[in-house]
Order: sequence, then C-alpha cells, then structure tokens
Amino acid sequence: MPNNKKHKLSKIKDGDKAHPYSRKATQMRRAINRDEKMGKQKSASEIKRTRLVDRMLWFKFVIENDMQTATIEQVHDIIQMYIGRHDAEILTIEQSLRKGRPPPGRLELLRILRAKDMQEYNNGIEIPQLTDAKNVTRLKEWEGDYNAMASIKSVIIRKDLAEPAVGAKPDDTRSANETGMEVDASDVKKVPVFKFESVTTQEIAKPTAINIAKETGMDVDM
Repeated sequence: MPNNKKHKLSKIKDGDKAHPYSRKATQMRRAINRDEKMGKQKSASEIKRTRLVDRMLWFKFVIENDMQTATIEQVHDIIQMYIGRHDAEILTIEQSLRKGRPPPGRLELLRILRAKDMQEYNNGIEIPQLTDAKNVTRLKEWEGDYNAMASIKSVIIRKDLAEPAVGAKPDDTRSANETGMEVDASDVKKVPVFKFESVTTQEIAKPTAINIAKETGMDVDM
C-alpha cells in the first residue's frame, strides 16, 4: 500500500541533506507545496474576514444614533452611498492628473473596487439588516470584533429587488425571489424617518492603500 501520511516540513529529519531524487526529497517537496497552499488559503480567508468587518463597520458608523430602523428605499440609498464612498477621492485624483502621465495605481484600485461593489449590488450584496430595530441596536453596540458579528443579522439586497431577503445568513447569496421568502410589508413601512449625511461618508471609511489592495487582490503603487 502507498504511504499517504502527510509530513510537515519542520518534521522531516535531515531534510537539508536529502538527495534530490530520494524519497525524503519527495516528502520535502510535498510538504513545501502543502505549506504554500495552506498559506494562500489562510490569506484568502483573512482577506474575506477583513472585507466583512470593514463593510459592517462602515454601516455601523453611517447610521445616526437616533436611528431605529430604515425603509427599504432608504436601505438602497445607503447602499448607493457605500458604493460611492470613494467617489470624492477618485474625482480629486482625476482632476490632479497631468496630461500624458499614466494614472496612479491607487486610482485604478478605487475604480476596480467601485465596479466590484456595483456588480455585487446588481447580483445581491450582503449588508446588516437595517429594517429590524433590534438588529440596528446590536449593530450600534458591536465593537468591531469579527467573532461577535454572528449576533448581527444580515440580508441580501439586490438592486432590482423591491424587498430584502430577510433572515439571510452571511453565506446565503440568494435573493428573496430565488428563495421564495416573503417580507411583511407592514414591518418595513412602519418606521420613523431615517436621516443620514452623505458628506461624512468619505471620512467614515477612508481606506488605506493596503485595505483596498486586499479587497481587490491587486498590488498598489503609491
């Protein structure tokens, strides 16, 4: 029977002395490949976690203290604000470009990030549920811990969808039309007026080049 036991690179004895065609060298190559694969998986997981936390924080800080719930129309307005959170910086960079000079890497990253957010909105974007008063309270009280995000309900909102997919789990990317879920309109409409200031959104979530690079998977040349 073949030996399928997995070896860790650090556990291979005298690995530095192994002949390139020996069984020990083969074990080393397998261990190195596995370590690299696990490293890439960990990086992808960390990037996804960072994106989820950053998005939740943005919605946490964009809502006002006296807000209790939002209508679905207001939710769509907030999503548009989220997608355009870098628009002021994009415009500033574009206006500062010199003729004949290539655009800086940051501008390209911001454009890509905006396009990705819009595509996600068209297909179904995951955001905290803002039509539920208890959930809004939990969002306000949340302190940015990834593990504590499980207590905050998320919904999937699609641009052409009139109602949110209420109760959607973080990994559930289906819309209300696709899941067959129904929304009680009375729960959505009986809400106080929701106020927000779009002027402050740039200050709320002004990204660093590192965060943007993580979201887009691209390197940035500052």
